[in-house]
Amino acid sequence: MQSHFDDFLTQSSRILFLQGPVGGYFFNLGEQLTKEHSKVVFKINFNGGDRYFYPETTPKTVSFSGSPSEFQDFLIDFIRQNHIDAVVCFGDNRIYHRIAKQVCNDFQTAVSFWVFEEGYFRPHYITFERSGVNDYSTEPRDAEFYQQQTYLLSEPRPPKPVAPGFRPLAKLASQYYWQMYRQRHDYPHYQHHRSTRLLWYIKAWGESGLVRLKVKAKENHLAKQVEHGQLGNFFIVPLQVHNDSQIKVHSPFKSVAAFIQCIVKSFAQNAPINTKLVIKHHPMDIGFVDYGKLIKKLTKHYQLQDRIYYVYNIPLPIFLRRARGMVVVNSTSAISAMIHHLPVKMLGKANYDIDGLVDRQDLADFWQNSKPLNYAVFHGFYCYQLQRTQLNATFY
Repeated sequence: MQSHFDDFLTQSSRILFLQGPVGGYFFNLGEQLTKEHSKVVFKINFNGGDRYFYPETTPKTVSFSGSPSEFQDFLIDFIRQNHIDAVVCFGDNRIYHRIAKQVCNDFQTAVSFWVFEEGYFRPHYITFERSGVNDYSTEPRDAEFYQQQTYLLSEPRPPKPVAPGFRPLAKLASQYYWQMYRQRHDYPHYQHHRSTRLLWYIKAWGESGLVRLKVKAKENHLAKQVEHGQLGNFFIVPLQVHNDSQIKVHSPFKSVAAFIQCIVKSFAQNAPINTKLVIKHHPMDIGFVDYGKLIKKLTKHYQLQDRIYYVYNIPLPIFLRRARGMVVVNSTSAISAMIHHLPVKMLGKANYDIDGLVDRQDLADFWQNSKPLNYAVFHGFYCYQLQRTQLNATFY
């Protein structure tokens, strides 16, 4: 089976990069495509951070300094003048990338649209698909299809380990946002998909370190309890990053806080009295937001003392080896749960919304009698996705 990246190399010759992940990944990829695959690579920069990591001294690199409302016409002209046949970006929910996807669709088969994203199977993979990722993925969502893959596909090779990403990411992000601020007058109409305040990020990263130190002893003790089976029956609820598109676009909830409120209320009203709930903060969101006060308030309101645990830094696999099930909006943590044969209840939209992978009954019933994972379906899904959409690499 060919991967999407193999298809991309076969079908594309004149390639346009839009925004990539922070850092030099797109620049390095452009060099590789040019030198090793004889592709012609163009790049549009939208802010000073883009320009810093993909300098305009690089051939066929330009800036767009207009407003988002002007980008569609700019892009159409650029594609026509430069005979572009493929557009590549990181993330398909940024305003400029949504516009680009529509433009590519209007060109029909003449211009393809390709998307990089964080890996579905982390930490050793990144995602690359045509047309969209996550819920926008065009891959099949049929249990029978994936059950057949179990017998058709060979077992994937173990990935080459990649270095942890947080420290390199923090360094690259600091450089990116500083350059975005320093060169802001060159891009007066630019609209970013997240906050652009560098000091806010630095403060949050510092707070993240303090939080991890503060809870270290308490969480080490809890982790040992979980590992020794002393926590009893519990469900694990991993949270999303507060401003992630998975919440904003692919979710029925207005916020992570609204998701927490929904989960705690349902748990209080429907879960067996002998079960507990572990709510896990997203590791990349520590220092940016905190739901401790909200969870304490809900715990008191629903009289759930000693049944709810809010954790920050305990590795997810520790819980997955002992949990009774997982409830998510649409996190890729659900795929990790499936690897551990855990039942999963999803409340948002995702590419793994497939019979046999997720439990489709109501949340109230899930607490009482969760349906087991169909491992044959999951194994086919796992093998197929690794070979079709995943690249053994890191952005940072």
